[in-house]
Amino acid sequence: MKKVKVAVVLIMLISLAVVIAQDDSTNSNQTNSLSTQQSVSPQQDQSKIEKGFECLKNLVKNDCSGAETIQEIALTILASPDDVTEGCKEKLKSLQSSDGSWGGSVRDTGLAILALNHVGEDTENAEKWLLTKNRTATDLIWYLQQDSNEATQCKISYSGNDYTINIGDNKKIDSSAGECLSLARSNFWLRVSPNCYDKEFQISCDKDFISTLLYKQQNSPTIYVLDNTQSAPAFGTINLKINAQCFSGAGGECDYEASAWATLALLKTGHNVENFIPYLIALADSNKKYLPTAFIYIITNYDDYGTQLIKEQKLGNYWEAESTAYNKFYDTGLAILALRDSSADRVVKAKDWLLFSQDSNGCWNSNNIRDTAIILWGLEGRAAPGRNVGVTYCSEANYFCIPEAECPENEKLPNYFCPGLSTVCCMTENLKLCSEYNGVICKEGEVCTGNERKAKDTDSCCLGECVEESTTTECEEMGYICRDSCSENQEEISYSCSGSQVCCRAKTTTQKKSAWWIWLLIIGIIILLILIWIFRARLRLFLFKIKNKFKKEKPGPAPGQMGYPPRPGFPPIRRQPIPMTRPQPKDEKLDNVFKKLKEMSE
Repeated sequence: MKKVKVAVVLIMLISLAVVIAQDDSTNSNQTNSLSTQQSVSPQQDQSKIEKGFECLKNLVKNDCSGAETIQEIALTILASPDDVTEGCKEKLKSLQSSDGSWGGSVRDTGLAILALNHVGEDTENAEKWLLTKNRTATDLIWYLQQDSNEATQCKISYSGNDYTINIGDNKKIDSSAGECLSLARSNFWLRVSPNCYDKEFQISCDKDFISTLLYKQQNSPTIYVLDNTQSAPAFGTINLKINAQCFSGAGGECDYEASAWATLALLKTGHNVENFIPYLIALADSNKKYLPTAFIYIITNYDDYGTQLIKEQKLGNYWEAESTAYNKFYDTGLAILALRDSSADRVVKAKDWLLFSQDSNGCWNSNNIRDTAIILWGLEGRAAPGRNVGVTYCSEANYFCIPEAECPENEKLPNYFCPGLSTVCCMTENLKLCSEYNGVICKEGEVCTGNERKAKDTDSCCLGECVEESTTTECEEMGYICRDSCSENQEEISYSCSGSQVCCRAKTTTQKKSAWWIWLLIIGIIILLILIWIFRARLRLFLFKIKNKFKKEKPGPAPGQMGYPPRPGFPPIRRQPIPMTRPQPKDEKLDNVFKKLKEMSE
């Protein structure tokens, strides 16, 4: 039993040593990663990116055999590592089903369309299949809003029937309009019945009026206004129809990630995607694990979503969605893909974080093909080799990649390449004043809390809010110290400090030396226990001798016993004869023990 206990103690101590070693290794790796976060030049940035492409090519291989899923193959093509793009293109085409899809998956088909379009392949059949998978988004609640500057009477017609409503000076509506439109929201709006989402409503009023549709998710208080508010003069007519669609997943219900990638694919191939935007916006809060703000900003180019996406950035300059479906590397790559053209300081820092977090071989997240590919796609945005003979980047031709909505139709240059998913090459930059973008120019000592873009009057038009710069530096927020210069026992890292100060933390070598003392202590304890185990018999004998030594030293006789004169009133004690005892036979077992101990000592 004692042997078992000693063995258990030994195992526990060895396990403790392994755990400490792992912690030390992890801390060392983190320290080394942080210590590399120094300012690097654009040339060094480019060399890191090239190293990333080399690593991705090595993982995927020329025949694309290293990429196993449609997602990995498509993202590798979109990243465009030259030597493997052709092999991945052929592999992706060979995996296409006869119906035009990729395994019947909406998400994978959307990614495949983006990838093949990127290399100049025809994707018409896949687009047709994708459009068959759209459905009405029934998880939205819709409202119809009527408004006028004065009291008015309106006629609403649908399904061959006419209904009359009155709108008072207080903007309230006096009655419902048939089975499709019922009073809602304290009688200010009309709620559209889900059974009537396919109806077209014709509205006419006897005063100047406006009409629009609003929507919300069933379980959310937030209400959104459809981006097509219409106005008409008295007795004019406005036609409204709900066109809220999504894409179905494997179960036939709306699938958010599938809808996001499918909408991007249709946008890139020239389709009108307005009908899919309400679903993506309204269901964003319940699908945060996919980083929905990034998709919405790419698709709509609404500045509010660019600012919101920047605000979602973590303190360490990366993105990681709430209960993310992927990880911080994938999410940061997706965010950079959306914010590629932003001049915001936080976006620059996020790009730096990606390069600082790069593995020594050039990949990301321990040779993860998916994560490495989307990061390279976001950082570099290369044109695929062979897409067009002598493909020319828009910027190289001294033109401008701008959001498609900002470029007049007669100025678009489709033969030049722009890396953004929602940008086109335009002859002119078509910049407006910062105020026309609803932005502000931050004063000295202020920082922008949201997205920034170039404007006619500034290179840094803040589309968020300008706030006073925090006195707490980034270095201090990360738990380090700002000093004029680091001491001998400290090393400089790249987190920012105020003025000319630098960010300092204890050197990695000091941390490693302190770990050796723990190692030595543990090893010493283990050696001591092993020695006790080996010499346990000798130790047992030694303890036995010490114990018996004290037993042999008997105390002297008490008063009244032999050796002392008898006390008065006590009879003298007579000494009893000591009986003779025969010698005991030898204990063979004990002899064997002593014999073994002698041999061990020799």
